[in-house]
Amino acid sequence: MDCKLEHIGYVTDDIAKTAASFRLLGYEAGDIVQDDTQRTRICFLRKSGEVNIELVEPYEDNRTMQKMLKRGVTPYHTCYVVDDIHAAYEEMLDHDFTPLFKPVAAPAFGNRLIGYFFKQEIGLVELVNRS
Repeated sequence: MDCKLEHIGYVTDDIAKTAASFRLLGYEAGDIVQDDTQRTRICFLRKSGEVNIELVEPYEDNRTMQKMLKRGVTPYHTCYVVDDIHAAYEEMLDHDFTPLFKPVAAPAFGNRLIGYFFKQEIGLVELVNRS
C-alpha cells in the first residue's frame, strides 16, 4: 500500500495546556475543531520539516478515550495518507487489521474520509484519504 505518515495522535484532557508544551518544542497550534461523530475536539500542531502532531481531547461521554487518559497524555495512534481509502480499507482487512468502523467524513480533515484499524503488532492506525 502506498502511504505517507501524516501525523502522530496524542490523547489529552486539555488541548490548550498540551499545545503550550509543544510550543516550547517549536510547534504552532491550528484551530480547534469539534468532531461530534467521534465525540472529540481536535487540534493539529505543525512545525516546518517535522511530522504533524494531532491533539485529541475526548468529550466527557467518550468513555473509550476517557479510559486512555488514565495513563495521562500519551501518543495513541499514527495516521497515514492514502490515495484511495476504500481500496486501502480492503487491503487492511486482507492483512488482518481489525477496522473500528467503515470510512467516515472527518471535520478536522475538511470532511475527507478516515478510518481506524487495530493490529496487535503495531497498535492503532488511522488512514485519511488524500482528497
